[in-house]
Amino acid sequence: MEQTKQPKQPVVLMIDDSKAVRKFVRELLTQEGYRVVEAENGRAGLDLLESAHPDVVLLDVEMPVMSGVEVLQAVGLKRRLYSIVLFTTQSSLEQIAAGFEMGADDYIIKPFNHADFMARISAAVRCSHHKSELNKARQKAEAALLQLQQAQGQLVEQEKVNAVAQLAAGAAHHINNPLGFVMSNIKTLERYSASLLRFIDEIKRELLQVAPEKTELIDSLEKELRLPRIRSDFPCLVQETQEGGQRMSLIIQQLAQLELGLADPVRAELDVAKVVEPLVGMVTVLAPPETTVTWACPEQSITVKGSLTLLNTALVALLKNACEALGSDPGTITVAVTGNDEAAEIVISDSGSGIPPQQIDSMFEPFFSTKSPESHVGLGLTIAHRFISSHGGRISVKSDSSGTQVRIVLPRVF
Repeated sequence: MEQTKQPKQPVVLMIDDSKAVRKFVRELLTQEGYRVVEAENGRAGLDLLESAHPDVVLLDVEMPVMSGVEVLQAVGLKRRLYSIVLFTTQSSLEQIAAGFEMGADDYIIKPFNHADFMARISAAVRCSHHKSELNKARQKAEAALLQLQQAQGQLVEQEKVNAVAQLAAGAAHHINNPLGFVMSNIKTLERYSASLLRFIDEIKRELLQVAPEKTELIDSLEKELRLPRIRSDFPCLVQETQEGGQRMSLIIQQLAQLELGLADPVRAELDVAKVVEPLVGMVTVLAPPETTVTWACPEQSITVKGSLTLLNTALVALLKNACEALGSDPGTITVAVTGNDEAAEIVISDSGSGIPPQQIDSMFEPFFSTKSPESHVGLGLTIAHRFISSHGGRISVKSDSSGTQVRIVLPRVF
């Protein structure tokens, strides 16, 4: 049989310097089911405010050490859930008016009528309960507003990323074909240049054999045409052009990956541990030799609904980033899958040198990278963030000098 929840016993904090008055009021309120906490002056009452958690503060106006008005000044008009009822004599009406200006809720004049006294205390308790309910509603509203603002921010960010992804994917397609011609022609030009330089060398040798008196003329012509400089610079120019083209090709390949998230991929229920575990083996290959790799997952399966292709692409980028964070020295990388009633979590930790605080907010932006531009475009983490976000998930990063922890949170399904 379900038990009915018992209502909370109302608490009255009585601050009065008269021991006799405190005794009389305590007996009166206790008979009516109230719990009474007592203080003999204002300073002692202030000390009890936090620990007593009163519904009502019954505050004598005229007291030594610290008066009721001084207590009100100390409490101020800050947000509070308890009611303050001034307890005073007829001669203190001016102080009552001042008390209302400083936040008092009601007053009772000594000597008092029993029925009137209990009615005012009961009303003060109801007022306190209303304040409490309003406070709870306000907290819920603030939490809902925060969630709405976060959702709005995520939506705006998602729309922005979608626009960038569409532009990037389109640009990648349009650039890819011309770049293919450029890379092919560079190889052809390299072969042609080698043939031309060989031809020039052969012609020069034959001329010098047939007409040695033309040596000075040939040398002068070579200098005028800057042939020695061309001969030394041409291989470097070809190599730098090839490297630039290869970098452009790498950028296009990663831009093309953004297109994967534009279409609505086929999604299925996936066991998170079974998605992550095969990728952990990649870490042992990419990380520096002798790196300690730790893998942990729960015995019970944790399921999400998503695209295996998109999740794999995102996780590979994040795991690769953890490996690169160690540099050339062996360290520790931990990959763990956990979960709660609402979400699945994938935590990737490394013992690298950490990320400067000012760079954490920028690390998922397109083309942001602290690594060598020759081998890193700065799109891997952008792609990872986009793909995780497309699953309704989020990525958070904590980092200090002892290492970095990346937490991926995905909505769980049952």
